Amino acid sequence: MHRDGDWHGALHIWVGGIDESGRPFALFQRRSRSKDTWPGALDVAVGGHIRAGETLGDTVREAEEEIGLRVAAGDLARLWRRFARSPGGFDNEVQDVLALRSDLPLAAYSLHPDEVEAVVAVGLEEALALFDGSALAVPGLELRRGGGDPEETVVTVAGFAAGEVGGYAAVALRGLQEVVRGSTPEPFELR
Repeated sequence: MHRDGDWHGALHIWVGGIDESGRPFALFQRRSRSKDTWPGALDVAVGGHIRAGETLGDTVREAEEEIGLRVAAGDLARLWRRFARSPGGFDNEVQDVLALRSDLPLAAYSLHPDEVEAVVAVGLEEALALFDGSALAVPGLELRRGGGDPEETVVTVAGFAAGEVGGYAAVALRGLQEVVRGSTPEPFELR
């Protein structure tokens, strides 16, 4: 698919919650350096391809595969469907974009050994400020594959896969914010 630039189905699950101190956060994954697209970049918490013959409900298996989070389709809130054409035209996806509230601490996640290098928690307001363009860098906590204690890190838009101010991530984070607050966001389509 990536070699030929074929359009294909994909899943994005934006994960956020409330940490032990009562602060809302967004969870991101750091892609493995061996990935063919955006190696080492920060990205949506869960992302993956829909396999031939799979339903969306089947594809939520990606959450457990990538970050060790067991999820049922009914746990997810639909944000929208996104048609994403990559620069160079090699990764063209029709993405089902969903959100999930999970209040788990970083240490509870189990990272895929080949796909995910780390998970990073960023305050939800700070993440919104970053992608709305009102902050150039924000603090985060990063837990690398293999365990240990989370370490402080600095997060910038440039560190994200296809990161852009005011784009997809800003819209998705506002939807995630509604889910974390207990509201149901209004779904729509982004082309």
